[in-house]
Amino acid sequence: MKKILVLLIITLAAFASCKKDDFMDRFVPEVLYYEKDKVENADFTTTTLAAGITEWNVKCRVSAPSKLKEIRLYKTEKGKSEELLETYTDFQLTPNVFNVKYLLENIAAETVIRIDAADLKDHHTVRSFTIKVTP
Repeated sequence: MKKILVLLIITLAAFASCKKDDFMDRFVPEVLYYEKDKVENADFTTTTLAAGITEWNVKCRVSAPSKLKEIRLYKTEKGKSEELLETYTDFQLTPNVFNVKYLLENIAAETVIRIDAADLKDHHTVRSFTIKVTP
C-alpha cells in the first residue's frame, strides 16, 4: 500500500512540475497586404503598375493575438540597398490589429516592400510585397 501511495505521489509531482503550454504561443503575427478597403485575397503579394504610374499605396493588415510590439516597413528598389521606411510601436488603441498605410512615391523600378511584425512574446513574421513597373 505504501508503495502505491509513493508511486502516486511521485506521478502527481512529475505532472505538476511539467511546464504548461500557453495556447497563445502557437500563434505568430499575421501580415496580409490588400489593395482596396480591406483584405480580399490572402495571397495578394504582387502588383504591376501601368506605364506612367509612379505611386502605390502600401496597405497591410497586421494582427497578433499576443498583442503587437513592433512593425517595421522596409523598401528595396531593384539594384539598391534595403532601407527602413517606418517603424510603428504605438498600438494602445488597437493592440491586436494594426493597418499600415504608406504612400510610396517615385517608383521607377521593381520594388519590394517587406514588413517585419513582432508581438509581445517576440514572435516574428516577415512578409514581402512586390511592385512591378511596366516599361
